[in-house]
Amino acid sequence: MKNKYRVLIADDEAPARAKMQRMLSTIETVEVISLAKNGLEALEQIDQLKPDIVFLDIEMPGLTGIEVARSIGTSKVPYIVFATAYNEFAVNAFELNAIDYLLKPFNEERLLQTIEKIQAQPKGRFAEEVIKSIDKVAQEWEENSSFQFSNKIPIPTIDRYKLVDYDDVICIEVEERFTIIYTKDRTYTVSQTLDHFEKKLPTREFFRINRACIISLSKIKEIVIWFGNRFKIVLTNGKEVISSREKSKYLKQILKY
Repeated sequence: MKNKYRVLIADDEAPARAKMQRMLSTIETVEVISLAKNGLEALEQIDQLKPDIVFLDIEMPGLTGIEVARSIGTSKVPYIVFATAYNEFAVNAFELNAIDYLLKPFNEERLLQTIEKIQAQPKGRFAEEVIKSIDKVAQEWEENSSFQFSNKIPIPTIDRYKLVDYDDVICIEVEERFTIIYTKDRTYTVSQTLDHFEKKLPTREFFRINRACIISLSKIKEIVIWFGNRFKIVLTNGKEVISSREKSKYLKQILKY
């Protein structure tokens, strides 16, 4: 039998990764070589491991599945399969293009259909179609998913909600056991976790620079080369944040410089 397809699974939910891996283990023609828990890990592993097939969850922290697909170099495009829990309206955007999708929850039969579709399509032609269509898919996804988020964060008070514009947010940081939103004029202490905000905020505007802080990319004033291949980020309110080593590797790419 010819070599198996080498598979990477990228999903921010551990049960979903485990379920996908379990179902793929029943298919003789594939071999799961790695699991990624966010978009940044997925992009790094695609570059290092060069898998044949990548299953990308749509909404992941760091980079979405769409952004990961757009960032893959044209010389190493794998077979890309999107997984999404969104309704049929959003899925229709993918049906119009050359990229396969799995609507959660899916079963072994549907997964096998995806593998059979890959087997029937030459890699070179598939890669060419992916490159041509990925920007269209991304644009359609952004348009169709725009209803998910307003551009405001609701902050509960005693008798009302204060609505903070995304544009006003400089950073969101965990200090001791509290999550604090920093704006130009004041701070807000909220109950949501940093993981919550990482999933909700648009990844093209906000970036989790380390385990304890999300920054607004538009509020970066200065980037200082720091010790240990890291950066010190100086924000417009004067606050300074040190990037983690992992996130430092992607900072230049996300900032496009």
